[in-house]
Amino acid sequence: MTERLKKILFIFLFVVIVIGIGYLLYRIFFRPTVTLVPPPPSPGISGQLPAAGEGAISAGGAPTGQTGLPGAPGVTQPTVSRPEAPTPTSRTSVLYSGVARAISISPSGGLRSFHPEDGKFYRTADNGQATPLSDKTFYDVDQVRWAKKSDQAILTYPDGSKILYDFTQNKQVTLPKHWEDFDFAPQDDRIVAKSIGNNESNRFLVIANPDGTGAKVIEELGDNQDKVHASWSPNNQIVAYSFTGDPIGYDRQAIVLVGQHQENFKNLIVEGRGFVPNWAPSGNNILYSVYHSNNGYRPSLWLSGAVGDNINANRTNLDIQTWADKCAWKDESTLICAVPRFLAEGAGLQREIANSVPDDIYKIDLSTGQKINLGAPDGNPTVGEIQTGPDVNGVYLKDQNNGKLIRFAL
Repeated sequence: MTERLKKILFIFLFVVIVIGIGYLLYRIFFRPTVTLVPPPPSPGISGQLPAAGEGAISAGGAPTGQTGLPGAPGVTQPTVSRPEAPTPTSRTSVLYSGVARAISISPSGGLRSFHPEDGKFYRTADNGQATPLSDKTFYDVDQVRWAKKSDQAILTYPDGSKILYDFTQNKQVTLPKHWEDFDFAPQDDRIVAKSIGNNESNRFLVIANPDGTGAKVIEELGDNQDKVHASWSPNNQIVAYSFTGDPIGYDRQAIVLVGQHQENFKNLIVEGRGFVPNWAPSGNNILYSVYHSNNGYRPSLWLSGAVGDNINANRTNLDIQTWADKCAWKDESTLICAVPRFLAEGAGLQREIANSVPDDIYKIDLSTGQKINLGAPDGNPTVGEIQTGPDVNGVYLKDQNNGKLIRFAL
């Protein structure tokens, strides 16, 4: 650096220091004091809180909405009432806090269910009042198949014994022990069952009167008894379905629909495996769930035509991941479904992994495709069984994990 440049820098720094010292001396000794002046008061306020508007005269003689001075002669101190925040009305009511099983809408109103704790069947009203369907105690009932139009049920015991019990007449009839997988006809005048003999040549799908008389063979089962399932459709056309259709691919399946008179119905073609059906109230359509590799083997809801030439017609993926038996038909075009908040990959293959996952309740309008999440019942239960119908003001649920009976307002 040259001597000339050094002199220039020295002069510049000297000037900056002198200016800085001069500004500090000005701030300390010579700057005038500034007084903040408040803004003028607004008209009518005069430094006081604004007065409340006119109120009605209270029982104490002072206008409501104003405050008197405590202890002033002739003036009653009014009670100040602060409105509380509105308490949201719960849509959930627990109808029974014990363990219940096999819930079903009773044709005489209310919800019918079996309570294994005392071995009795009950009809429960919306207010939680439970009335025994019978004074009889039924110990160790393993399975219950309810009739659809009457208070009858087929009861299965752990040793394989079966009875038909009519709760209106308090009568019971013993059914063949080698019959299994029952379902009632739409008017409860007949039943369908699998008759499982000791060898493959003595295994049949049969239709009979509810008391087991008048049995008629519909189809031979052979070694396919585990592939056939009783499911009597509301329109009286289908009595069972089977997984005996010709293979059509890894992720597709042909479901054989079985009629009463060996009709040659079209197969129901489904895009996936793990078929679970749920008939529409008319029987003209069917809701079902299947899992597919494309969605991580999680169950998805589908809707399809299910009668005559309309089998497979208007087949629609509803884009809801749950099982069809976690749905109930409110009417022909409205579904109420319990939908898990989360399903792990492979849930369709191993359903038990969803047993602790809470469900939200969805309302699905099939005529418009609208899906509304109504939220979860109090306590975030996992729904094990669900029931509703056109004459039901809400939806009935059974908690999968503790057996509670719950009503959820829609």
